[in-house]
Amino acid sequence: MKSLATALRLLAEFAGADAPLSVVELADRLGMNRSQVSKLLKTFREGDLLVQDAETKRYSVGISAFALGNSFVNGYPLSRDALPAMRKLVDETDHSAVLSVLHGSNVIHLFAVEGRLFVDGRWRVGRWMPFHSSSAGRVLLAFGPSETIEYLLRTRGLPRLTPNTITDSRQFRAAVQKVRKTGTAITHSETHVGTAAISVPLFGPDGEAVAALGLIAPEHLMTRQEEERLTPLLHRTAREISVRLGAHAYPFGS
Repeated sequence: MKSLATALRLLAEFAGADAPLSVVELADRLGMNRSQVSKLLKTFREGDLLVQDAETKRYSVGISAFALGNSFVNGYPLSRDALPAMRKLVDETDHSAVLSVLHGSNVIHLFAVEGRLFVDGRWRVGRWMPFHSSSAGRVLLAFGPSETIEYLLRTRGLPRLTPNTITDSRQFRAAVQKVRKTGTAITHSETHVGTAAISVPLFGPDGEAVAALGLIAPEHLMTRQEEERLTPLLHRTAREISVRLGAHAYPFGS
């Protein structure tokens, strides 16, 4: 079982990778012997979970891994309940809609519907997002256990990603508290310069926040007036989805 755990740990490195990885990079990251890493990569390659570039010898995710992940998305309850409402939201706003969840200490985008005003801020489906600089992360933390915030501040910190990123813990706590009161998180160029986002919570049958629903837009278009236009549309859509998920009430919006 130890060897299986090691193999899975290696495979997990590809979940957040921005580019193909080499044997040396993986060995250094995981503190493993290069020959052991090579053997594991060969096994994953033979199973089509990873593919190797013939020229660079670097590895990236293979088609079997894609099929496996797609099976999760197709079987996830939110897929059925959220996607039709997200498509309607995109038609109304022209912005791209994204649904995110908190997995451990990471925020991951599960689904997205691209709008006419699509902006490529590296927020694509399947990407891990910083908990502190993303609007979805703040929503999920605001309506989750308070100890999660303190744990993340202690273990992950608040690294600066752009000049706008909040890096002060007191300021970050205040931002999360504001989200808890308003039900809305808005970020401007905090993860990627030129990209703005606005997110609201989705609630399940027990009143817990199960996901964050957001819109992503070019920074220059996310004016105060646009925020005021989008906020009620997001809350209306979130209420609709939350009711489908079994929520008894949605506490924000009219």
